[in-house]
Amino acid sequence: MPYRDTPVVCSVCGRTFIWTVTEQRQAAEAGLPLVKPELCPRDRMRDPLTGRWLGRVKWYSPEKGYGFIIRGDGEEIFFHRSGVLPPGPAYLTEGTPVTFEIEETVGAKPKAVEVALVTPPAEEEGTGADGQAAA
Repeated sequence: MPYRDTPVVCSVCGRTFIWTVTEQRQAAEAGLPLVKPELCPRDRMRDPLTGRWLGRVKWYSPEKGYGFIIRGDGEEIFFHRSGVLPPGPAYLTEGTPVTFEIEETVGAKPKAVEVALVTPPAEEEGTGADGQAAA
């Protein structure tokens, strides 16, 4: 089957992107149907259920109160502890998967806000969902 780099318009952001020969071959080799993607690579980095951005903690410094999240495209996004949702920044270790929103800032690069763990930490044994001792 002949493969061609094909321009496609993203159904979310309206940007034109290229559905590459490499992507088409990979799909064919995996036995998947060759269907043009509806989302550009950037919008594929969003959680399909919530629409929030997906990434992993690159690093976080509790002493300094800030760190960076790295997205699937390699872009690094700054975040501050004030933008972290419960259970809080203590759980943000290198490689931790997170979801977040992006806030544009005046005169600076965008920053991540409403940073949340993809999977909340396991509850401690003997406590209920509310953190109280089990009866």
